Amino acid sequence: MSKPLVWLVAALGVPYLFLLAASGIFGADEPRYAAIAHQMAASGDWITPTLWGEAWFEKPPLTYWLIASFDRLGFSPDLAVRLPIALLGLGFLFALPSLEAAFVLGTSVGWLAISQVGVTDIPLSVCFNLWLLGMLRGRPWLAGVALGAAVLAKGLVPLVLGLPIALLYWREWRHWVACVFTAAPWYVACYVVNGRAFFDEFIVRHHIQRFLSPDLQHVQPWWFYLPVLLGLLFPWAPALLKIRNPEKPYLYTALWGLFFLSVSTNKLPAYVLPLLPSLAILIAPRLQRWHYSFAAGFLVLLPSAAPWLPTAIDEGLSKASLPTTAWIWLLVSPVAAYLAWRWQRPAVVAAMAIAICCLKWQLYPQLERKVSAREVWLTQHPTCVPDQESRGFRYSLFYYAGRELPLCSVEGRDQPR
Repeated sequence: MSKPLVWLVAALGVPYLFLLAASGIFGADEPRYAAIAHQMAASGDWITPTLWGEAWFEKPPLTYWLIASFDRLGFSPDLAVRLPIALLGLGFLFALPSLEAAFVLGTSVGWLAISQVGVTDIPLSVCFNLWLLGMLRGRPWLAGVALGAAVLAKGLVPLVLGLPIALLYWREWRHWVACVFTAAPWYVACYVVNGRAFFDEFIVRHHIQRFLSPDLQHVQPWWFYLPVLLGLLFPWAPALLKIRNPEKPYLYTALWGLFFLSVSTNKLPAYVLPLLPSLAILIAPRLQRWHYSFAAGFLVLLPSAAPWLPTAIDEGLSKASLPTTAWIWLLVSPVAAYLAWRWQRPAVVAAMAIAICCLKWQLYPQLERKVSAREVWLTQHPTCVPDQESRGFRYSLFYYAGRELPLCSVEGRDQPR
């Protein structure tokens, strides 16, 4: 492990870990995953995921196990949700084949942003790409353990995303054995305990129907992931145009993953996160001085989005208005770009650290007031949820209440759900 890589990860630890739990749990997914994990830690039942008293089979258990383990270690409930995910996102940078690839991935907006939230996408992406890297380095047993962990993170998805590598190494069998021995015990145990209900919900509904049916209400056009992938890769997306003679395993993984996910009926932005490491590895050798300059200039603009993001998260991009203070950061952007032209990687890391810390400092109090229900629960202890509140706020309030609350009518009367 090289000293420059250690210093890079240490420096990136500042924006990744700063104020990690300053905002309460929010959104549609994070409160549910957190509630399941805390229930696991409290009950000692590490087999059946349970959400507010009911078995819940939408996702397999790896993310819950991580959160529950940090819960058992004594971390505060909200920090236990986010800290293991942020550490995974940071720690994976050590596994990448070059310092430059680690730098590109670690400073990409998508990898940083999703590392801040207690959801399944970082565990899946890390484990899937550890399998990919392990296969390319001739370590099939370790690669198979990583693939099994990926299957425990998000079901059968990594097996499909890995088809190009599986075909390239079609004679190799050891990673399949290691994968089965890693993942199968939980799947068998969960089926034994819960029977057909587990299969119908997990396989039929959340694999087959999620891919084919519009019933889950995440339908998007086929081209949806093209701008999303570029956005997650920013500020390094322009470097994609410079790729020449790419390493085929990474290219095939990225192209096949983009095609497969684009064919799916239901699409969410974070689904393409497992493709980011391959793209970072492909563009890392092709970076030019102007790429660093562009990256630093772009990154210091991020704090200008602080007044805009809470509405965008809670109500959607179309409901958010542009901030009026962006001009301050527009003045700083050319300075950061010039410094990155001179000093390249150190200047970009410094720009990111300053920008993300400023963004969090401004943004998290707003998320606490407008998106998360933590402050509402601590100050009011409501017994029901107003029916005009967003789905994400309701789940957040359920999480802090420790149970599902009934809806309130306009007059304040409880309504059965």
